[in-house]
Amino acid sequence: MRLYKIDMNFPRTRYIEAHPFKQEGKELVLLKDAEGIMENPLIVSKDLVFLLSLMDGTRSLRDIQTEYTKTFGKLLHIEHIQQLVEDMDKNLLLFSENFKQHLAALKKTYENDPVRKPYHAGKSYQANRMELLAFLDEMFRTEKKEAPKGRITGLLAPHIDYGRGAEVYRDTYSYLKGQGKSLLIIFGTSHYPTEKIWSISSKSFSTPLDTIQNSEEFCRLINDNDVLKDYIDEWPHRNEHSIELQLPLIQFMIQDNFEILPILTGSLHEYVAGNKNIETDQELIDIIDNFKSVLAGYGKPYIIISGADLAHIGAQFGDKYSLDALTLDQSATKDEELLRCISNVDADGFFKTIQNEGDERRICGLTPIYFQLKLLEGSTGEVVSYKQWTDGQSSVSFAGGLFYHK
Repeated sequence: MRLYKIDMNFPRTRYIEAHPFKQEGKELVLLKDAEGIMENPLIVSKDLVFLLSLMDGTRSLRDIQTEYTKTFGKLLHIEHIQQLVEDMDKNLLLFSENFKQHLAALKKTYENDPVRKPYHAGKSYQANRMELLAFLDEMFRTEKKEAPKGRITGLLAPHIDYGRGAEVYRDTYSYLKGQGKSLLIIFGTSHYPTEKIWSISSKSFSTPLDTIQNSEEFCRLINDNDVLKDYIDEWPHRNEHSIELQLPLIQFMIQDNFEILPILTGSLHEYVAGNKNIETDQELIDIIDNFKSVLAGYGKPYIIISGADLAHIGAQFGDKYSLDALTLDQSATKDEELLRCISNVDADGFFKTIQNEGDERRICGLTPIYFQLKLLEGSTGEVVSYKQWTDGQSSVSFAGGLFYHK
């Protein structure tokens, strides 16, 4: 477990999402825990959020009091700040002994459960089985009818919510219909920091439709591999949506028993920045070579899927420029370069294109797509769908891709 320096006289706030809103003329802020440790969001005043922003582990309670007085021109009693720290600690918003113990208990419970529960059911999609089936039936009502041009080896799908991604999800997962039993290796973006570049799960995953079994045989091969066994890490999967959103769609289309191997991927930003060379980095070479070796030893059919979005631009992601039609067109043109690399199954070209941009458009699927393309070398690729969603202020783009052997 990661260790934290704990001193409640120098409180340190955890990473918390803050969403301002107005209610009955009052300016309030909704605090949400991106890690899902604090289950329920909190509604607080702007003053309180300011105080939380000062709790970075370097300021004492007196320092916080002084900063508050300088900013607002009024005294905040130290007892009030102490009470605030206690309240925030009770709500698991601070790095503290209380948080450390709570996190340890959560991790132990999760590690001991052989099945990963559907964290986002009832939040991002229907938790009721029949309601979810009805939704999926409607989504795939106009599915593509053409058959794949060969044996499917991979799919590129989004991981955006179903509402915005329905068309691309449908165009992509329609190709799985009638595929029958197979091992599905599913790569997804980890939206939170991970200790290693891969986090492999050996758990089965449940959805409102059923439980999908992890491949015991494939996991045994990974455990027997001196390199890959060190990349088994269950905790990052607990509340990540990029793989979970793929599962009901796969279940609906295959409608047969299949096995999965979920792999969340971390950041490649050190490579984008040039601090590491992606072509010569020994860790990445070892991961890819050993995984290919395990696939060869497995000797049965498999399909490699990635749940990965493309560009994230606009106000929601911190951009100051106007998101006009010209900006959207320029971003779509840059996406076309990425899609050409995907069609050519060119992992290095895909990475270099993003690196040359400095990843200014925040390609969320950089890592899973890179590894997918590396592992699918020798396949034929085809982009089957693309969408650039926007609300006028922000935009997310995503695509569907098909890979096969002729």
